[in-house]
Amino acid sequence: MYNIDGDMRAFVVLIFALSLGFCTSEPEKNPNRDPYSLETLLFLEEVLLDVWENPSAKDEAMSRLRYVCRTKDTDDGYLCYMWGLLEYHRGNYADSYTGFRKALEKNPNDTLYKNMLRISAEKSGNLGDLKAHSYDGEVLATISELQKQCRENQSPSLPTFQFLIERGVFTKDSLRHGSFAICFQKLAPDEQIVLQKLIKNPNVSYKERLFADQMKSDPFTKIWDTSSYYRGELGKEMVGATPGAVTATVSSNAETNSQNTGSHNRSEAQITQAWRKVKLAILSGNEAQAKEALRQFLAEVQIVKRKGKTEALMATALERAAKLLIEQDPQFTQFRSLAKEL
Repeated sequence: MYNIDGDMRAFVVLIFALSLGFCTSEPEKNPNRDPYSLETLLFLEEVLLDVWENPSAKDEAMSRLRYVCRTKDTDDGYLCYMWGLLEYHRGNYADSYTGFRKALEKNPNDTLYKNMLRISAEKSGNLGDLKAHSYDGEVLATISELQKQCRENQSPSLPTFQFLIERGVFTKDSLRHGSFAICFQKLAPDEQIVLQKLIKNPNVSYKERLFADQMKSDPFTKIWDTSSYYRGELGKEMVGATPGAVTATVSSNAETNSQNTGSHNRSEAQITQAWRKVKLAILSGNEAQAKEALRQFLAEVQIVKRKGKTEALMATALERAAKLLIEQDPQFTQFRSLAKEL
């Protein structure tokens, strides 16, 4: 189990840093509002600071978050998710189940919401309700039931495995190496063969789903190619800074990603590709090319800044990071003059 306490405190610090110099306000109900907008983050900052640092205001802060979830969170359920997460940490599993369920109602495809709903349902004794709630709810509840059987060394149920396989939960690989592999091996050999023949989705990659969820939850994905960071790519085409120095890596397929995902990620592809050209020019020792690429990078930064307040904050952070790299990273020792461009 991850450290929710540490995660929450780190999140408070992040939100506080982002909010300096701005007034706070409760987010308005708007179906088209960005769920990670500055307005939402500022509201969460107020709530989280009261929850963690002001015991006398904790209950009132939770009440405000619960109210906003129920009446104004019309985006992707993020505020409801935060309500559920805080209640879960406080041990209020029934309320956390309600929060996660509302979050999933607003965004039925979010796998993080699904997983937390399943965990809170198990903790709060709501597996029956979850199973009757929806098609996905039945799957999630059944996963928890099978997990409990395996954890308690009970004889696994063939129909349970069959149900989950027919719903596309398991692949051949996950039954060999996943968290249910040992439990699956307790079935009779002939039962294992029958179940493996039922599997129709052997190519599903849960690793790819994890990458997608991680990138989705990172607000910088809107303006920067974060895929290489989450994939841990360090091949020849990756252009990072000196080992051990502060850096941001750039995927060599940024342009391809832009073509595949459409104009929505145009800024993300162009800005990362421009920085990649800067690093390639530095490695080749070509100062003129590095200066031209840096100017292109700064032009893309300005384009992003015009998209909105949140994008402007993140673009400014990238701009400052580039300046720090040029001024301090040993790889830029011969090119310190480029800092004048920033």
